[in-house]
Amino acid sequence: MRNNIISTIFKKELREVLRDKRMIYLIILLPFFTYPVLFTLIGKVGQNQQEKIRDDKVTLLVNPESAELPIVKTLEAMLNLEVEPLSFTKDMIDTMSTAIGVQIDQKPDSNGDLSIAIYFDESKDLLNARKHQVVGVIKAYEKQVVQQRLAQQELPPEFIDPVLLEEVNMASDEQIAGKILGSFLPMLLLIFIFVGCIYIAIDITSGEKERKTLQSLFTAPIHVPEIIAGKFLAVFCVGLVSALMNVLSLMVAMLIQVRLMGGADAMGTFAISISTEGWLWIGLIVFLTTIFLAALTLAVVQLANSYKEAQSYVSPLMMVVIIPAVLSQMPGMELTMSTAMIPMLNIALALGAVLKGTYDIVLIGAVAASVVVYAALSLWLASKVFRNENVTTGQKVSLKKLFG
Repeated sequence: MRNNIISTIFKKELREVLRDKRMIYLIILLPFFTYPVLFTLIGKVGQNQQEKIRDDKVTLLVNPESAELPIVKTLEAMLNLEVEPLSFTKDMIDTMSTAIGVQIDQKPDSNGDLSIAIYFDESKDLLNARKHQVVGVIKAYEKQVVQQRLAQQELPPEFIDPVLLEEVNMASDEQIAGKILGSFLPMLLLIFIFVGCIYIAIDITSGEKERKTLQSLFTAPIHVPEIIAGKFLAVFCVGLVSALMNVLSLMVAMLIQVRLMGGADAMGTFAISISTEGWLWIGLIVFLTTIFLAALTLAVVQLANSYKEAQSYVSPLMMVVIIPAVLSQMPGMELTMSTAMIPMLNIALALGAVLKGTYDIVLIGAVAASVVVYAALSLWLASKVFRNENVTTGQKVSLKKLFG
């Protein structure tokens, strides 16, 4: 193949992409600004909602005969609760949008033991938050009564707590942040690469068929592999740039969200620690994945004879990307020599393992090798499809003859 011909075709395809301002805006510029703005708005709304849940008052109905009990006096001291002694029913609580009912009864023939029932609507966040506050007060009161009874019997506090359970979390803040990122970033990265590749692939294949420019390309003294190489490089470059812009924008947006929700102190807990080797593995996997998806999308959308028909292939191909990425988040799903051979699933698991800092070099190498094989097969498929005369002329394609 002649490098100058490939370079000419590559530059020609990129020039056409850059002329389409809408595609530049949708694939590159829009994602870069969308995520920070969207996450900032979400952060502001979330912050306002948290303040509302923290400060808004809720009516707490208690049965009148319990109004003088110490536990009720403690509830009355809470600023976001308005305690009202009133006999109530379940139907009454249902009709009140911001009310919780607490039925407190003293058990007969007991040493002041209480029976407490709380009536609330769990579907409402405000009431659910207040219910947790009420339960906290009840637990604190219960603990106080227990301590008093132990003191009266001259028993130590350990008497009712014979087992001391201590949980020690060995994970660092960086590992926790890596686990959070590893749970969703691989899937988003795969989607970003796919979206960046699919639309440019459609434009330079099916779009050219509609514009009647693809057929004229074959009249030039150019070999088919040179055409494929030039178009593939264009799809690869746009897909890689789109993915990097999306990820960069997403990371900036996440930092903004963390700062809004947790303040400056929360930035330290969000820090991730990835070694230089880990970053190299991430870069290699993303690079090979872009090659794979660029070749795959180029091979598939060539079968369409129009832009509209090619768009119908987007959803099935998207499922090929999303479903394995979702499966990678299932409990117990780990990167093994078996899963390292499954397309897309191996990429998501490998990226997640590197982000968490728990990767095995042998398994990551196996993933990289398998992606190379799948990328080579996809390029072969693209070449096979492109060499078919019916594909280039827009006639009906026989898959049996195509792969026969």
